Amino acid sequence: MKIWLDLRFLWDNIYSRFVFQLVKELIKKQEDTKFIIYTNSTQNTLKNDNSEIKVVNIKNWSLAEQTKFKKILKEDNLALTIFFNHYKPIFYKWDYIILVWDLKDLYYSNFKSSVEKYKFLYLITKNIQKADKLICLDKITKDELIERFNVKETSINIVDGFFPKQENYDYEKDIFDDEDVNVSLRTKYNLKRDYFVFSAGDSIEKNYEKLIKVFKRLKDNAYEVDLVFLGTNIWKNINLRNLILDDNLQQNIHFLGSPAMEEKKLLYRESLAVIFPSLYEPFPFRLTEPLYFWTPILASNLKKIENIFWNKINYFSPISVSSIYNEVEKFIKIPREKVDYSKIKAKYTVQNTVQQIIEIID
Repeated sequence: MKIWLDLRFLWDNIYSRFVFQLVKELIKKQEDTKFIIYTNSTQNTLKNDNSEIKVVNIKNWSLAEQTKFKKILKEDNLALTIFFNHYKPIFYKWDYIILVWDLKDLYYSNFKSSVEKYKFLYLITKNIQKADKLICLDKITKDELIERFNVKETSINIVDGFFPKQENYDYEKDIFDDEDVNVSLRTKYNLKRDYFVFSAGDSIEKNYEKLIKVFKRLKDNAYEVDLVFLGTNIWKNINLRNLILDDNLQQNIHFLGSPAMEEKKLLYRESLAVIFPSLYEPFPFRLTEPLYFWTPILASNLKKIENIFWNKINYFSPISVSSIYNEVEKFIKIPREKVDYSKIKAKYTVQNTVQQIIEIID
Protein backbone atom coordinates (compact mmCIF):
# COMPACT_ATOMS: atom_id res chain seq x y z
CA MET A 1 0.00 0.00 0.00
CA LYS A 2 1.15 3.55 -0.76
CA ILE A 3 0.14 6.74 1.02
CA TRP A 4 1.15 10.25 -0.03
CA LEU A 5 1.54 12.91 2.66
CA ASP A 6 1.48 16.65 1.97
CA LEU A 7 3.88 18.35 4.41
CA ARG A 8 4.62 21.47 2.38
CA PHE A 9 3.35 23.71 5.17
CA LEU A 10 5.81 22.58 7.85
CA TRP A 11 7.72 25.31 9.65
CA ASP A 12 8.65 26.10 13.23
CA ASN A 13 5.28 26.26 14.96
CA ILE A 14 3.46 23.98 17.34
CA TYR A 15 1.00 22.48 14.83
CA SER A 16 3.92 21.62 12.55
CA ARG A 17 5.59 19.84 15.47
CA PHE A 18 2.35 17.95 16.08
CA VAL A 19 2.11 16.82 12.45
CA PHE A 20 5.83 16.04 12.20
CA GLN A 21 5.75 13.77 15.26
CA LEU A 22 2.50 12.18 14.11
CA VAL A 23 3.96 11.36 10.68
CA LYS A 24 7.19 10.09 12.20
CA GLU A 25 5.24 7.65 14.38
CA LEU A 26 2.94 6.69 11.49
CA ILE A 27 5.93 5.75 9.30
CA LYS A 28 7.45 3.77 12.15
CA LYS A 29 4.24 1.89 12.94
CA GLN A 30 3.18 1.08 9.36
CA GLU A 31 6.26 -0.77 8.13
CA ASP A 32 4.35 -2.46 5.27
CA THR A 33 3.16 0.88 3.87
CA LYS A 34 5.21 3.03 1.50
CA PHE A 35 5.00 6.75 2.31
CA ILE A 36 5.83 9.45 -0.24
CA ILE A 37 6.19 12.83 1.45
CA TYR A 38 5.84 16.14 -0.40
CA THR A 39 7.84 18.92 1.26
CA ASN A 40 9.31 22.32 0.53
CA SER A 41 12.54 21.39 2.30
CA THR A 42 14.38 18.13 2.89
CA GLN A 43 13.01 16.38 5.99
CA ASN A 44 15.90 14.01 6.63
CA THR A 45 14.55 12.79 9.95
CA LEU A 46 11.47 11.43 8.16
CA LYS A 47 13.55 9.26 5.85
CA ASN A 48 13.11 5.55 6.46
CA ASP A 49 13.15 2.27 4.58
CA ASN A 50 9.44 2.75 3.89
CA SER A 51 9.44 6.52 3.21
CA GLU A 52 10.54 8.75 0.36
CA ILE A 53 11.01 12.52 0.49
CA LYS A 54 9.95 14.49 -2.58
CA VAL A 55 10.91 18.18 -2.48
CA VAL A 56 8.48 20.20 -4.62
CA ASN A 57 9.02 23.80 -3.41
CA ILE A 58 5.41 24.86 -3.91
CA LYS A 59 3.88 27.17 -1.33
CA ASN A 60 0.45 26.76 0.20
CA TRP A 61 -2.12 29.28 -1.04
CA SER A 62 -0.26 29.88 -4.32
CA LEU A 63 -1.10 29.69 -8.02
CA ALA A 64 1.57 27.00 -8.41
CA GLU A 65 -0.37 24.89 -5.93
CA GLN A 66 -3.36 24.88 -8.28
CA THR A 67 -1.32 24.23 -11.43
CA LYS A 68 2.17 22.82 -10.95
CA PHE A 69 1.36 20.79 -7.84
CA LYS A 70 -1.80 19.38 -9.43
CA LYS A 71 0.32 18.18 -12.37
CA ILE A 72 2.80 16.51 -9.99
CA LEU A 73 -0.01 14.73 -8.14
CA LYS A 74 -1.53 13.54 -11.41
CA GLU A 75 1.81 12.22 -12.71
CA ASP A 76 2.41 10.33 -9.48
CA ASN A 77 -0.82 8.38 -9.98
CA LEU A 78 -1.80 8.57 -6.33
CA ALA A 79 -3.87 6.06 -4.41
CA LEU A 80 -4.47 7.98 -1.17
CA THR A 81 -3.17 11.36 -0.06
CA ILE A 82 -3.41 12.88 3.40
CA PHE A 83 -3.45 16.68 3.63
CA PHE A 84 -2.86 18.20 7.07
CA ASN A 85 -4.65 21.41 6.16
CA HIS A 86 -7.16 22.33 3.46
CA TYR A 87 -4.61 23.79 1.01
CA LYS A 88 -4.56 21.56 -2.07
CA PRO A 89 -5.33 21.75 -5.81
CA ILE A 90 -9.05 22.28 -6.05
CA PHE A 91 -9.43 20.00 -9.09
CA TYR A 92 -7.50 17.12 -7.57
CA LYS A 93 -9.87 14.14 -7.99
CA TRP A 94 -8.19 11.16 -6.37
CA ASP A 95 -8.88 9.80 -2.87
CA TYR A 96 -7.77 12.11 -0.10
CA ILE A 97 -8.18 12.74 3.61
CA ILE A 98 -7.91 16.14 5.28
CA LEU A 99 -6.96 16.53 8.92
CA VAL A 100 -8.83 19.65 10.05
CA TRP A 101 -7.17 20.99 13.17
CA ASP A 102 -9.41 24.06 13.46
CA LEU A 103 -11.54 26.44 11.43
CA LYS A 104 -10.45 29.66 13.11
CA ASP A 105 -9.56 31.32 9.80
CA LEU A 106 -13.27 31.41 9.04
CA TYR A 107 -13.84 33.68 12.02
CA TYR A 108 -10.60 35.36 13.06
CA SER A 109 -8.63 36.15 9.88
CA ASN A 110 -8.17 39.69 8.58
CA PHE A 111 -8.22 39.31 4.81
CA LYS A 112 -6.55 42.05 2.78
CA SER A 113 -9.48 42.26 0.39
CA SER A 114 -12.90 40.80 -0.31
CA VAL A 115 -11.38 38.96 -3.28
CA GLU A 116 -8.88 37.23 -1.02
CA LYS A 117 -11.64 36.31 1.42
CA TYR A 118 -13.81 34.90 -1.38
CA LYS A 119 -10.88 32.89 -2.73
CA PHE A 120 -10.22 31.43 0.72
CA LEU A 121 -13.88 30.52 1.31
CA TYR A 122 -14.23 28.99 -2.16
CA LEU A 123 -11.11 26.83 -1.86
CA ILE A 124 -11.77 25.59 1.67
CA THR A 125 -15.41 24.80 0.87
CA LYS A 126 -14.64 22.79 -2.27
CA ASN A 127 -11.70 20.93 -0.79
CA ILE A 128 -13.52 19.95 2.38
CA GLN A 129 -16.70 18.93 0.58
CA LYS A 130 -14.82 16.73 -1.89
CA ALA A 131 -12.70 14.90 0.70
CA ASP A 132 -13.34 11.18 1.08
CA LYS A 133 -12.82 11.49 4.82
CA LEU A 134 -12.21 14.29 7.30
CA ILE A 135 -10.36 13.92 10.58
CA CYS A 136 -10.69 16.44 13.40
CA LEU A 137 -9.64 16.64 17.04
CA ASP A 138 -12.91 17.56 18.74
CA LYS A 139 -16.70 17.41 18.39
CA ILE A 140 -17.02 21.19 18.07
CA THR A 141 -15.01 21.18 14.85
CA LYS A 142 -17.02 18.20 13.62
CA ASP A 143 -20.27 20.10 14.23
CA GLU A 144 -18.83 23.16 12.45
CA LEU A 145 -17.92 21.03 9.42
CA ILE A 146 -21.46 19.65 9.24
CA GLU A 147 -23.19 23.00 9.68
CA ARG A 148 -20.87 25.23 7.68
CA PHE A 149 -19.98 22.91 4.79
CA ASN A 150 -22.93 20.51 4.75
CA VAL A 151 -20.59 17.53 5.17
CA LYS A 152 -22.07 14.13 5.96
CA GLU A 153 -21.54 13.13 9.57
CA THR A 154 -20.41 9.64 8.50
CA SER A 155 -17.42 11.08 6.63
CA ILE A 156 -16.02 12.85 9.70
CA ASN A 157 -13.85 11.07 12.24
CA ILE A 158 -12.71 12.42 15.61
CA VAL A 159 -9.33 11.38 17.01
CA ASP A 160 -7.58 12.37 20.21
CA GLY A 161 -4.76 14.84 19.78
CA PHE A 162 -1.55 14.93 21.78
CA PHE A 163 0.81 17.56 23.14
CA PRO A 164 3.94 17.68 20.92
CA LYS A 165 7.26 18.03 22.70
CA GLN A 166 10.22 20.04 21.48
CA GLU A 167 12.54 17.60 19.72
CA ASN A 168 15.76 16.61 21.52
CA TYR A 169 14.85 18.20 24.84
CA ASP A 170 14.65 16.35 28.16
CA TYR A 171 11.55 17.72 29.88
CA GLU A 172 12.12 15.60 32.98
CA LYS A 173 15.64 16.88 33.66
CA ASP A 174 15.69 18.69 37.00
CA ILE A 175 17.45 22.06 36.74
CA PHE A 176 15.85 23.82 39.68
CA ASP A 177 18.49 23.18 42.34
CA ASP A 178 20.81 25.82 40.89
CA GLU A 179 19.98 28.96 42.85
CA ASP A 180 22.48 31.03 40.85
CA VAL A 181 20.64 30.28 37.61
CA ASN A 182 17.36 31.42 39.13
CA VAL A 183 18.82 34.70 40.43
CA SER A 184 20.66 35.51 37.21
CA LEU A 185 17.57 34.76 35.09
CA ARG A 186 15.41 37.17 37.07
CA THR A 187 18.16 39.79 36.80
CA LYS A 188 18.57 39.20 33.07
CA TYR A 189 14.87 39.75 32.40
CA ASN A 190 14.30 42.34 35.14
CA LEU A 191 11.65 40.24 36.87
CA LYS A 192 11.38 41.91 40.27
CA ARG A 193 7.84 40.84 41.14
CA ASP A 194 5.75 37.68 40.95
CA TYR A 195 4.46 37.09 37.43
CA PHE A 196 2.05 35.17 35.24
CA VAL A 197 3.00 33.78 31.81
CA PHE A 198 1.14 34.25 28.52
CA SER A 199 2.41 32.10 25.64
CA ALA A 200 -0.66 31.69 23.42
CA GLY A 201 0.40 33.81 20.43
CA ASP A 202 -0.89 37.16 19.20
CA SER A 203 -3.74 36.30 16.84
CA ILE A 204 -7.02 38.02 17.65
CA GLU A 205 -8.77 34.97 19.16
CA LYS A 206 -6.07 34.75 21.86
CA ASN A 207 -7.88 37.59 23.64
CA TYR A 208 -4.83 39.50 24.88
CA GLU A 209 -6.81 42.79 24.94
CA LYS A 210 -8.94 41.63 27.88
CA LEU A 211 -5.82 40.37 29.62
CA ILE A 212 -4.29 43.85 29.49
CA LYS A 213 -7.47 45.24 31.08
CA VAL A 214 -7.19 42.62 33.83
CA PHE A 215 -3.63 43.67 34.66
CA LYS A 216 -4.60 47.33 34.62
CA ARG A 217 -7.24 46.53 37.24
CA LEU A 218 -4.72 44.51 39.26
CA LYS A 219 -2.34 47.47 39.27
CA ASP A 220 -5.12 49.89 40.25
CA ASN A 221 -5.95 47.59 43.18
CA ALA A 222 -2.33 47.60 44.36
CA TYR A 223 -1.43 44.02 43.39
CA GLU A 224 2.29 43.87 42.63
CA VAL A 225 2.23 41.26 39.92
CA ASP A 226 3.55 41.25 36.35
CA LEU A 227 2.77 39.57 33.06
CA VAL A 228 5.40 37.84 30.91
CA PHE A 229 4.77 37.37 27.19
CA LEU A 230 6.65 34.51 25.53
CA GLY A 231 6.82 34.16 21.75
CA THR A 232 8.84 35.38 18.82
CA ASN A 233 6.27 37.61 17.11
CA ILE A 234 4.04 38.96 19.84
CA TRP A 235 6.39 41.80 20.79
CA LYS A 236 5.91 43.17 17.24
CA ASN A 237 2.15 43.55 17.77
CA ILE A 238 1.60 47.33 17.58
CA ASN A 239 -1.99 47.12 18.86
CA LEU A 240 -0.84 45.25 21.96
CA ARG A 241 1.98 47.72 22.63
CA ASN A 242 -0.40 50.66 22.30
CA LEU A 243 -2.77 49.07 24.82
CA ILE A 244 0.12 48.70 27.26
CA LEU A 245 1.13 52.34 26.79
CA ASP A 246 -2.44 53.58 27.15
CA ASP A 247 -2.78 51.82 30.50
CA ASN A 248 0.73 52.77 31.66
CA LEU A 249 1.75 49.14 32.16
CA GLN A 250 5.26 49.37 30.70
CA GLN A 251 6.83 48.36 34.02
CA ASN A 252 4.45 45.43 34.49
CA ILE A 253 4.58 43.77 31.07
CA HIS A 254 7.67 41.90 29.83
CA PHE A 255 8.33 40.59 26.32
CA LEU A 256 10.94 37.84 26.58
CA GLY A 257 10.81 36.43 23.06
CA SER A 258 11.70 32.73 22.78
CA PRO A 259 14.35 31.92 25.38
CA ALA A 260 16.35 28.69 25.31
CA MET A 261 14.41 25.75 26.70
CA GLU A 262 16.47 25.64 29.91
CA GLU A 263 15.55 29.26 30.62
CA LYS A 264 11.97 28.79 29.52
CA LYS A 265 11.56 25.83 31.85
CA LEU A 266 12.74 27.92 34.78
CA LEU A 267 10.53 30.85 33.78
CA TYR A 268 7.48 28.57 33.84
CA ARG A 269 8.61 26.94 37.09
CA GLU A 270 9.05 30.29 38.87
CA SER A 271 5.81 31.82 37.57
CA LEU A 272 2.59 31.96 39.54
CA ALA A 273 0.74 30.32 36.65
CA VAL A 274 0.02 30.42 32.93
CA ILE A 275 -2.97 32.50 31.80
CA PHE A 276 -4.78 31.24 28.70
CA PRO A 277 -7.80 33.47 27.85
CA SER A 278 -8.38 32.15 24.31
CA LEU A 279 -11.81 32.64 22.71
CA TYR A 280 -11.40 29.72 20.29
CA GLU A 281 -9.29 26.60 20.84
CA PRO A 282 -10.38 23.23 19.38
CA PHE A 283 -7.29 21.46 20.74
CA PRO A 284 -5.09 23.40 23.20
CA PHE A 285 -1.63 22.73 21.71
CA ARG A 286 -0.47 25.99 23.27
CA LEU A 287 -0.74 24.44 26.73
CA THR A 288 1.98 21.90 25.88
CA GLU A 289 4.80 23.67 27.75
CA PRO A 290 2.94 24.34 31.03
CA LEU A 291 1.69 20.74 30.85
CA TYR A 292 5.20 19.27 30.63
CA PHE A 293 6.64 21.79 33.09
CA TRP A 294 3.89 21.05 35.68
CA THR A 295 2.85 24.72 35.76
CA PRO A 296 -0.56 25.77 37.16
CA ILE A 297 -2.96 27.00 34.46
CA LEU A 298 -5.81 29.50 34.45
CA ALA A 299 -7.77 29.01 31.24
CA SER A 300 -10.95 29.84 29.35
CA ASN A 301 -13.84 27.55 30.13
CA LEU A 302 -13.89 26.18 26.58
CA LYS A 303 -15.37 22.70 26.22
CA LYS A 304 -12.30 21.08 24.71
CA ILE A 305 -9.99 22.42 27.44
CA GLU A 306 -12.40 21.30 30.17
CA ASN A 307 -12.71 17.83 28.62
CA ILE A 308 -8.93 17.39 28.72
CA PHE A 309 -7.93 19.09 31.97
CA TRP A 310 -11.05 18.65 34.13
CA ASN A 311 -10.33 19.90 37.67
CA LYS A 312 -6.56 20.12 37.21
CA ILE A 313 -6.74 23.80 36.23
CA ASN A 314 -8.75 26.94 37.08
CA TYR A 315 -11.35 28.32 34.67
CA PHE A 316 -12.91 31.68 33.78
CA SER A 317 -15.19 33.06 31.09
CA PRO A 318 -13.00 34.54 28.30
CA ILE A 319 -15.67 37.04 27.28
CA SER A 320 -15.71 38.75 30.70
CA VAL A 321 -12.88 40.90 32.07
CA SER A 322 -14.44 40.58 35.53
CA SER A 323 -14.50 36.79 35.33
CA ILE A 324 -10.83 36.66 34.35
CA TYR A 325 -9.91 39.23 36.99
CA ASN A 326 -11.78 37.43 39.78
CA GLU A 327 -10.08 34.13 38.99
CA VAL A 328 -6.63 35.75 38.83
CA GLU A 329 -7.21 37.62 42.09
CA LYS A 330 -8.38 34.43 43.78
CA PHE A 331 -5.30 32.62 42.52
CA ILE A 332 -2.94 35.33 43.79
CA LYS A 333 -4.47 35.01 47.26
CA ILE A 334 -4.50 31.19 47.22
CA PRO A 335 -1.96 29.97 44.64
CA ARG A 336 -1.71 26.35 43.49
CA GLU A 337 1.60 24.58 43.64
CA LYS A 338 3.14 22.41 40.93
CA VAL A 339 0.35 20.38 39.28
CA ASP A 340 0.45 16.66 38.45
CA TYR A 341 -0.66 16.23 34.82
CA SER A 342 0.50 12.60 34.58
CA LYS A 343 -2.89 11.11 33.67
CA ILE A 344 -3.43 13.69 30.93
CA LYS A 345 -0.02 13.03 29.40
CA ALA A 346 -0.63 9.28 29.56
CA LYS A 347 -3.95 9.59 27.70
CA TYR A 348 -3.02 12.09 24.98
CA THR A 349 -0.04 10.44 23.29
CA VAL A 350 1.20 10.32 19.70
CA GLN A 351 0.89 6.53 19.76
CA ASN A 352 -2.82 6.69 20.57
CA THR A 353 -3.49 9.33 17.91
CA VAL A 354 -1.62 7.38 15.22
CA GLN A 355 -3.45 4.16 16.07
CA GLN A 356 -6.81 5.92 15.68
CA ILE A 357 -5.74 7.34 12.30
CA ILE A 358 -4.56 3.92 11.09
CA GLU A 359 -7.99 2.51 11.91
CA ILE A 360 -9.61 5.29 9.85
CA ILE A 361 -7.28 4.68 6.87
CA ASP A 362 -7.90 0.93 6.96
